Amino acid sequence: MVKMWKFLLIIAAVVAWPASAQADNVYLTTVGGWDFFKVPAVGAMTNQNVMATCEAAGMRYPCFWTGTGSCTSSTYWGGGCIRVDDGGGHFCHTFMALSHSLCGNMQAWRCQPLDNTFVYYPNWIGNNALGLDYDSGQSALYGSGYYNMYALCAVRSQDVITG
Repeated sequence: MVKMWKFLLIIAAVVAWPASAQADNVYLTTVGGWDFFKVPAVGAMTNQNVMATCEAAGMRYPCFWTGTGSCTSSTYWGGGCIRVDDGGGHFCHTFMALSHSLCGNMQAWRCQPLDNTFVYYPNWIGNNALGLDYDSGQSALYGSGYYNMYALCAVRSQDVITG
């Protein structure tokens, strides 16, 4: 009987986690009509994990490339991604557009709010999402080597999810 209760407790914890984790979403900024969030992810920071994390939180996912203007690299922009328009067409990389909005510069690795955040990057090396580390100044972390970080997710400004 005790084993059965332990099993049920574990199942309940796994099922309840996504709802409780939603309160941990960190609002970053609004760009091009999208509100961007850092959403806690569990496991390796692969493209599939970033995508699944955003979808589980009821959000969409941007690609590394913004997907607007001349920034629609057919190799590294995916049709399932949201299009990020910074209003001026200056930034092809989503992290750069967010860094400009958050920190006033285009050097995303120098923008502390983006620390430990990974973005979906289709067709990139080994199915890795791409991440940033503020402390080391690295801007090309291969996601499969990092665990339990943040997925970059977005929701239309008028559809903001409250926790």
